[in-house]
Order: sequence, then C-alpha cells, then structure tokens
Amino acid sequence: MPVSRGIAIAVVCAVGASRSLRGQATDALYARCNAVSGWETRGFAFDPGIGTKSVWEWTLPLVVVAPIGRSVSLDLTTNYASARLDSYAGSSETLSGLTDTEVRILYTMSRDRLVGSISFNLPTGQHTLSASQFSVAGAVGSNYLSFPVSNFGTAFGVTGGVAYAQTAGGWNLGLSGSARYLSTYSPFAGDTVSYAPGMEVRVRGGADRLLGNKSRLLLGATVSTFSTDVYTGSNALVAGSYAPGTRLIGDVTWLRVFGRSTVTVAAWDLYRLAGVGSTGPNPETKENVLDADVRLTYGLRPGVEVEPSVAFRQWTPADYVGGRLGSGALTVRAGLTPRLALTVVGRYDAGWIFDQTSGRANLSGYGASAFLRLER
Repeated sequence: MPVSRGIAIAVVCAVGASRSLRGQATDALYARCNAVSGWETRGFAFDPGIGTKSVWEWTLPLVVVAPIGRSVSLDLTTNYASARLDSYAGSSETLSGLTDTEVRILYTMSRDRLVGSISFNLPTGQHTLSASQFSVAGAVGSNYLSFPVSNFGTAFGVTGGVAYAQTAGGWNLGLSGSARYLSTYSPFAGDTVSYAPGMEVRVRGGADRLLGNKSRLLLGATVSTFSTDVYTGSNALVAGSYAPGTRLIGDVTWLRVFGRSTVTVAAWDLYRLAGVGSTGPNPETKENVLDADVRLTYGLRPGVEVEPSVAFRQWTPADYVGGRLGSGALTVRAGLTPRLALTVVGRYDAGWIFDQTSGRANLSGYGASAFLRLER
C-alpha cells in the first residue's frame, strides 16, 4: 500500500474514533469507522473440450468506511489481485497488481430519507495490457463465473448519485440514480489506440416489507444505459465506435426467522441487450445470467453463526445456453472481540460451459476466503 494511502486511512479512522469517543449524535450513513481486509481465492478447472485448462485468482481486498462530521461519510475500496490463465496448448499467462481505488463521499441530506454521493475512480490499477494480459483480464471478467475482482483497472472517473427512501403503508420504497464518467485511456500496450468510454446512467428502484412478524420480502430493479464508446488510433481492427447494450437487473429476496435460524431465498437475473457497433447491432453481445440461492443462517451461540448455502446459475449468451453451474458453500462468522470479527467461507462449484466456437467442457471450481473486520 502506498504510504500516502495508509496515512489517509489512518486519519479517517482517527476522525471516526474521536467522534465516537465524544458521543456526538450523527446523521452520517456510517456511525463508526470500520476496516475490512483478508484474503480470497477463486478458481475453475475445465475438462478438455475448450482451449482453457484453468483460471485462478486470489485477492487481498481493503475496505474502509467512516463518518466525517455530522452528516458526511467516506468509504474507500481497493484490492491487490493476481490471476492466472492456463491453456491445454501449454501456455500460462498471469496478471497481477493493484486494482483501481474507489473513494466515495456520502452526504446525508435527510436522516433515513435522502443521501447524495460522489465517488472517484483513481487509476491505481493496470489499464494498459499486453495481449497475454488481456486474455487473462477477459477470463476473470466473465459474468458467468463471477471472480472476486473482474476488472483490474480503467481510468480516472467520477460518479454522482442520489438515493431517496419513503414509507408507503406497510412498504419501504427506495429510488436511486447515478451517472458515471470515465476519462480516455489506452487499453493495449504497444499500440496507439485510445478508448473513450461512454457515459453510464443507472437507475434502481427497491421495495421491502414485513410479512407477519417473522418474514420480510425485498424487491429490486436496476436499469443501466450507456452512451457510445469511441476507439481511435492506428489499429484498424478496433478503431470505430460501439454502443453497449442496456442492462436490466431484477432481484427478489425472501427471508424468514425460525427460532435461532434464518432462511433466505434469493434470486436475480441480469439481461443485457445487444450492443451496436460501427456496422450495426451485434446479436452475439446479448447475454442473460440467472442466479438463485438458498441460505440457512444458524446461531451456534452469541457471536458465532454458521451459514450453509446452495446456489444455481445459468448463463445464456446470445440465443443459446452457454453454461450451468451448481454451488455449495459454508460460511462461519465469529466475533473474536467486541471490536474484531472474523468471516470464513469455503465453496465448491460444478457444472459445464459451452461455446459455439470452442465446444463444451465440464468444469469444477473451488473458493475460499477469510476476512477480518475491525471497528473503531
């Protein structure tokens, strides 16, 4: 971690701690300073049938949140990540380094009602890649496999947003919107091509309510739309423009308390419309990802709980089924001290993937993580 970033985090935590010690009331979104870090790995091995033999990634994340003043909060997120792609042809490619750092400032304009935010994407990650590094970045960027870090770096960016909540009878309703701008950068090493991403605008609506005394229902819908990306430079293969397809996400969660246990059933669906390039719409860029999972959270004793879960995912690129994946995981959460908590997760995945060009292959995946959360 750069020294300046470490000093900034220390100052943020000190401010949050001093406010807590003074016992001042706060409308800030975060009441205390929290820091989360640890280690996470995720990988998949593929049977012969496609060219890829395995894809693995491990990450060291860092997340810090803190109140600043009575109405302002700040959070910071970054990672160190390393990914590796092995092929049946015998090649092995790697991509390692810091990812971009996102710093977000939130202002509570009305407690539990209206929050505004502005975030900055600081280009501390790798955004100019060689051809071999680009193949690794493409593998871990898959929506189907969902690696912990799907993007190592882009460019300086700014995102502004606002969120509003309101009660209506037994429902809690929320609406948020944001707009994101990224500056121009060069994605390919040894090439003069520059990439100017289009503006992204995102709108999300949500609702939740209690169902009796022990159940809750949560609903959400998100729409993301993009203006035209522009490629310029000497490489005629990529020079031109591209308008990414609109993304639609719907999600639903139901949970119910049974004594010391809580059952959660959740599902979401991501649908991406076809993008439009210089020669017109490209149906191959359409995509749908459906995910559903069931979790049982059980309190073993005060401060310790276990959570087994099972999940199913189906990936449908273009107009054919490109993969199905079943997963099982076990999560253990434990409070080590009043200020320090540990979360450990282990998971296993099994399924298959199909590509109209490469063919079909069965796959298996493994994942593990351990995170510590410190509260000041």
